[in-house]
Formats: sequence, structure tokens, C-alpha cells
Amino acid sequence: MTSQEIFALIEKTKIIPAVKIENSADAIPAAKALAEGGIKIVEFTYRTSCAGEAISKVTQNCPDILTGAGTITDLKKAKDAVKNGAQFIVMPGYDEKTVDWCIKKNIPVIPGVATPTEIMTCINKGLKVLKLFPASTLGGVEFLKAVKGPFQDILFIPTGGINSANARTYLELSNVIAVGGSWLTKPEWLKNKEWKKITDEAISSLNN
Repeated sequence: MTSQEIFALIEKTKIIPAVKIENSADAIPAAKALAEGGIKIVEFTYRTSCAGEAISKVTQNCPDILTGAGTITDLKKAKDAVKNGAQFIVMPGYDEKTVDWCIKKNIPVIPGVATPTEIMTCINKGLKVLKLFPASTLGGVEFLKAVKGPFQDILFIPTGGINSANARTYLELSNVIAVGGSWLTKPEWLKNKEWKKITDEAISSLNN
């Protein structure tokens, strides 16, 4: 998929599930559970040692699911994620080496921002879609409304404090193309292999 197609799918789907996977054997059933609920996107976060393996398994076995890597804090993690098949990169902050490498390789990269200065740094790299993190701590909806004026062409994916109860409030904003969060794949659901709960949560979140 091209970068344009990837961002179009993210905008259409509206939700990027951030999955902290503890056992790579759970990656495929978790991704399929989300897809069954209408969310054919999964972001495996690099908060566990098996994130790369999880990405590899899903990209090889579930070609209809857009698979990305999250919590990418340095170039080494970005390279590992892409080597394993990650189709997009999500960062909690901004790291110039990682951003430059992704741009050079034509890999969609979504760095995290928390201030107007950071937004402008990303604009200077030609980036149009940014992650607002941690959204709720920074002011959430009010922050996004405030930056709409000076940054009219920038689109945001807020994460941090997003859940099924408030996701719709964010998605109603014109400068938000999607929201991200881990509420769709709660640790206990993954641990207990409660895939139907993940599917039901996906359906509920999309229909809220």
C-alpha cells in the first residue's frame, strides 16, 4: 500500500488499536478479532520483546489487516519493525533520525507532539498527520480546537486517555482523522484469550 492509501484507510477506520502483546502466539487471533469487529488495523507497541515477531506473524498471515508498530522511540526499533513487515510507524515523541529514515524509505511515520513548536518541527519535515500524546493530559479536545487555527492543514491522531466513552468527541473534530488506544485489547482479554470481547469492543467503539 502507498502512504496515501494507508492514511486513507486510517481515516476511514477511525480507530487504531494499540496492542501490547505479551505472547506472539496471540497476535493473529487478536488481529483477527479486531478485524471481525470492523477494525482492520493493528498497531503492536514496542513495549514487549515480541512486538516484532507479532508484526511478522500478522503481516504474513493476515494480508488484509494493516499492521503498524507503535512506541517507536529510536531508529533501531523502527528498522526492526519495518524488517518484520510494519506498514506504518507511530512514535510517542519526535526523533529526527527516525523520522528522516522513514521519509527516505517512504514509510508512513506518525510522530508524537505535545506543543506548537513540535508541530512546527514536523511541518518542516513535510509531515501532515501527527499523534497528539498524551492527549487527555495536554487538554484533549480543547487543545485540538486551539491548534486548529494556526495549523489548519495538520491532522491529528490523539492517544492517551482515549476510550470508548470519549472517542466520538475527538472524532467529531475536523482536524482529527482517527484516535488510538489500548482499550480495545485489554491485557486480561489477551491473557485469557477472550477474543469475542475484543470483537464486541471493536463493534461498540465503531458504533458509539
